[in-house]
This record gives sequence, structure tokens and C-alpha cells, in this order.
Amino acid sequence: MKLPQIRELATQLRFAPEEGRIWMDERRMVLVHSDTFADLREELLASLGYEMTRGLLTRIYFAAGQRDAASVLKRLGPGASLKEVLNTGGRMHALQGYLLPEHVGRGLAAGDLRSDDYYGEALWKDSLEDEAHVARHGVGQHAVCWNAVGYCSGYLSYCAQRTIVVREVECRASGGNHCKIVAQPAAQWDNVEEDLRFLLPQPVGRRARIVAPVADGGPTTALAQSAVTDSRDDDRAAPRSLAETAFVGASTAFSVLRHKIDRVAPTQATVLLLGESGVGKSLIARQVHRRSQRAQAQLIEVNCAAIPEALVESELFGVERGAFSGASQARAGRFEAAHGGTLFLDEVATLSPTTQGKLLRVLQSGALERLGSNQTRVTDVRVIAATNEDLKQAVRQGRFREDLYFRLNVFPVVVPPLRERRDDIPLLVQALLQRFAPLHGRGHVGITSRALQALIHHDWPGNIRELENVIERAVIMLHEGEMLDLQHLSYADDTLSTPSYFGLDDTGQLMINTDYDFGASQSPASTSAASPAALDMNRLADDLLRQGPGQLAAMERALVRSAVRQAGGNITRAAALLGLSRAQTEYRYRKQQSAPG
Repeated sequence: MKLPQIRELATQLRFAPEEGRIWMDERRMVLVHSDTFADLREELLASLGYEMTRGLLTRIYFAAGQRDAASVLKRLGPGASLKEVLNTGGRMHALQGYLLPEHVGRGLAAGDLRSDDYYGEALWKDSLEDEAHVARHGVGQHAVCWNAVGYCSGYLSYCAQRTIVVREVECRASGGNHCKIVAQPAAQWDNVEEDLRFLLPQPVGRRARIVAPVADGGPTTALAQSAVTDSRDDDRAAPRSLAETAFVGASTAFSVLRHKIDRVAPTQATVLLLGESGVGKSLIARQVHRRSQRAQAQLIEVNCAAIPEALVESELFGVERGAFSGASQARAGRFEAAHGGTLFLDEVATLSPTTQGKLLRVLQSGALERLGSNQTRVTDVRVIAATNEDLKQAVRQGRFREDLYFRLNVFPVVVPPLRERRDDIPLLVQALLQRFAPLHGRGHVGITSRALQALIHHDWPGNIRELENVIERAVIMLHEGEMLDLQHLSYADDTLSTPSYFGLDDTGQLMINTDYDFGASQSPASTSAASPAALDMNRLADDLLRQGPGQLAAMERALVRSAVRQAGGNITRAAALLGLSRAQTEYRYRKQQSAPG
């Protein structure tokens, strides 16, 4: 991989101490001491035995390899070569600290991964797993890099869309000078059943749903998908309809919210949705209705704050002809219209005291009277109320009836703000891109890693509604074939916050906000141990300056031309090589093209 690619890959690992999180791309990571890893491995061996421990580690890391492959393919886009994808996977594995891969012979990336005669070889240097095993057990008879074998098999299988089996043919733990692997399609191996025995899941609870490779070399699209999403429920996958775009997530907060919805939806209980503006309370109300026993009936939504106070009662409870000036005919209210179904009252805290009293009566007995009538009507309606106000505070201030508060507060659900659901942002962004790209006539839209990181670390005071607006405006600003990047987000919101965090530069040194200083000079802390590449750049700069003044512009022109040439004329890819935005790179390139001579 070229230096700009390594630098961009290194910036995927970042430390956010203010959040108490470490991120690798869009996923949360943890630092585990090598001794802790070795202890865990020993506990598994002691509790489960050799074969079950090997199978467990191999299957878990098979799924990890698939997830990383999916992330890399999404980030590099549909035009990326398989060689680039495979090289990136090796670097990601190294960046996680397990081992350093080195291609030998034909290499893993040399052949056509999708051909039947694919064959790849690689060496694994400084494997953490064999070091841990040798330290505890000494040199034995078996290869022991089980997690690395699983990871590499999963990564290659996802990219090939069929089962690629990686076999460790030499291992330091069995007396070899190094660890060596060979990768081939499952159908090309002799006795492949022995390998698949450790890749196939054991029939123990949920583990039976992890991954199930096939031995015939056929397509494994369902296999690859199973490692990325939970087969029990597709709410974490792509939304089933536009109305469910924002109801995706993988965070603990989202899981708790979904659990509460699943518990209350089949009942007849009144639900009170609480949370900040823009968190998606109306969407939650639709989810409750859709999963309830009233799903076949109507869901009537009423924004109480949008109706003039003089008309609220007639809108909710109906009106008889002549009840007031302009009431030329009798009309049913929203409660009657929602008979047998669900009525969603948004911004319920804005109702007047009189309307609150009538609402209380309906909730207690189901009886109501139209405005201007003394005839009592009975309705069968389930009420879901929502507000972004603190109702307890409103009760203390006398703005909201205490008895109505207790009547509504049967099953309160607090919808968390988006800043407490950062793990959900990548899924939300993907769902929104799938929604807005075809809506505005764009093709497949990808997003760069640094743009996604900016979205993850923004505080989102407007919550999901603000995220929707930012993504939609960014999609509108895109050119054909362009990836969504930071400059598109700057058009959307000039105040996009970027909290400080630490990332890695290409030398492995920690830097502050590496992603946003992409291509900038290194901090003083990182220059103390300059890499050979950095020293070469310094020598090049010295040589240029010896040639006389005015070399900066010439060097810039040469870099831009070289980047465009290496990118095959693709300005977006050239911008990634230079660490600039597409607009900045295009401006410099067009300026050169129009210059005389």
C-alpha cells in the first residue's frame, strides 16, 4: 500500500477520551492487554478443551473478518479493486495488533479471488496468538493461530461471496520458523471437512446463528449478511419502508428502547413518550401502533401545538352544527375518527386547562361530548401522548393537571437523544443515504470515513431531525460518482462540532484530530521518532530548496499531476491521495490545465 493509503487507514483508529470510547472506522473497539488475551484463551482451553476452544475462536473471528470486509468495501466504494481491498484487510488486521501479514509467492492479492483456481500464500509475523500459546505451553504439534485463520477466512469469504478456507500450514507454535498460510476455495482443499468442522457453528443457543460456511464453493451471500446483522430481527438492517428510516440502531440505548416498545405494543396501555425535540417520538408512536393489536385500524396523529387554541376542542372531540359561528355542519373529532385504533397526541403539554379536563374524562371512561352537544358518545381509542417538556415541572407550575399527568404516565418511554446513541449513527446515515439518493436522482452514494467520523462526533442538538437535514443537503450537493465528504457537510451546517480526540499518524504516533488535520504536518510529539518516509521527505525538501527559490509551486503542481495520474484521472481518488477535498484538488488541477505552456 502507498503511504497516503496507509495514513488514511491509520486514521480509522481514534481515541475519544471525552466519550470513554475507542473507534475503529464506525465501530467501537477496546484495548485488551496481551496477557489478558492469553488468560482468556487459557480459561477457554481449561473449561472447553482444545477442539471447542479452537472452534469458538475461529468462528468468532470469522464473523469479525466479514464485518471488516463489509466496512472496507463500503468505504472504498464499488470501483475498488480486489487487490486494494485485500491489502487494506491485511493492514487492518495489523492495526489491531494481532500480527503483521507479508505476502509470499503469489500472495493473497495476486490471484483472482473469485476464480475456481484461486491460490494465495502469506506469512504471519509476530502473531500474538502463537506467542501466548508458546509462553504457556511451549512448542507442540499443532498450529494455534485460530483467531487469525478465522479472521482471514471470513474476510476473504466475504469478498469472494463464497467460502474461502485458510489453512495454517506452518506455525511457530509447532516448531516452524514462522507462521505460513495458504488460502483456497473450499472445493479445492483435500479433507476440507476438518477445516469446516471448526468454522461451522455448534448447536448451542444463539451460537447456531453465527455463520455457516458451505463447502461447495457456491455463493454465500446469506452467510456474509448473517455476520453483519442479527437474523432475529431486521430492525438493525435496512428499513422496510421510508417511515422506518430512523428506527434502526445497534446501541444499548436503542436495544432498551426497542425492548420497551415490544413489551407495551401488544397491550392496551396508554404510552407517554418523553424526550428532546427531533428524537423521533412520532416514529416511535407508529412503531407501537404497527406492533399492536390495533395495527389494522387507523392511526390518527394530532400535533396539539399546531392547532389554534379556540379550535382544539372541536378538532379532538368534534362539533355539532351551530355550536359556534362558522360551524355549518356537524363533524366528528379525532377521537371518533380513531375509534378502534390509536390516537397520537404530540406536544400534549400545550393543551389548555379546559381541554386537559375533557381529555382526562375520555381517558378515564372513553366517553366524550361534541362541542355544542349534550349527547355522550363512547369511543374505543388507545392514546399515545408525547412531549419534549418536563411534565413534572409543568405540574408544579400549575400548567398541567396532575391527575391527567398520572393518567397519561401509565407506561412512560424516554427516547434517548442522538448524542447518547452514537453507535447508531452509521446505520442511520446508511439508511438515510438509501432514502435520499434515489429521491434526488443520485446513484449509489458512499461516504468517506472522515465524514462519517465527523457525523459520529457531532453533538446533534436537533437529534435525528437535524441528521436527516444534514444528510439530505449533503446528497443534493454531490456530483455524479462522488463520495460524500467533509466539504459537503460544511455546506449543510457550518457549525458541525468536532470534539477533540486522538488518532494515529502513519508512524503510529498519537495526534489530536488526525482525521480533520488529514495531510497536515505532524505534532511535535510525533516528530521525535520520524519514520524513514518522513526522513525521505525532509531530504527531498532540502534538495528542492538547493535548486533555488520558487520550488513550492512547482512541487505542488508535480504532486497534483502525479496524484491525478495515479488515480487514473479520477479527481475524487486523487483528492484522497493528496489529503485534500475534491473541490480543492479540482481547482488546482483545472488551474494547471488552463495555465499557458
